[in-house]
Amino acid sequence: MRPMLAGALGALGVMGALLLTGCASSSNSSNSSTKSGLAAQVKQEVTESGEKRVSIQPHRVSCSNGQNGVQSTYQCPLIGADWTSKRSGIARLTVAVPGLAGGEVTGADFHLGASEVVRVKNKSAIQPESKEYPATAFDVPLTFVEKLAYGPRSWVRVYNGDQRFIDANISTGEDTGKAVESLAYFMKSVDETSGRAPSEAAKGGGLFERLGISDEGSSSSKGVEGMHPR
Repeated sequence: MRPMLAGALGALGVMGALLLTGCASSSNSSNSSTKSGLAAQVKQEVTESGEKRVSIQPHRVSCSNGQNGVQSTYQCPLIGADWTSKRSGIARLTVAVPGLAGGEVTGADFHLGASEVVRVKNKSAIQPESKEYPATAFDVPLTFVEKLAYGPRSWVRVYNGDQRFIDANISTGEDTGKAVESLAYFMKSVDETSGRAPSEAAKGGGLFERLGISDEGSSSSKGVEGMHPR
């Protein structure tokens, strides 16, 4: 799915939306480790209270086909994630846009496959530390991150405080952004840390086999938790 097809999808009325809410917790870590992967480094921590944490820094999406909208210069969004055992079914998704002048990232529409759209809008209670570019964290179902990591085609529309937007491919099926591979390694680490079995969302992605995850023990749940039609 390419950004230029967004108008056509709107005309067909093929859209589901999700308003995601919640808050994230934090605590001082007592020990941590970093695992290196092909795409990125996944950080694992155990806090003094025994809470397990997994995180991946934001990385670039594909951005292969440019953007659509009113921006006159090109900015490529970044996506990162973190997870804690205290809220095992929730991940904190960070969306950032280097080079974006003015405003902040206020939300994003993630277009998955041919017709599925997930709207991420409500901020997490814990936000990324101040950076030189806008970055906002949102609480999302862990299964949504899994779908981003393993889905064959996806793109994102990022909104900022001025109600302008940036469109960019995440994965075209032929060109996969570093963010996708990073999220795949993140999900594998979360599954190993929590003992969680990958859902059906993971089976269709090429990275699923690449990361050495077998089908045995996979759950039969499908789709993204909490998704509702608009």
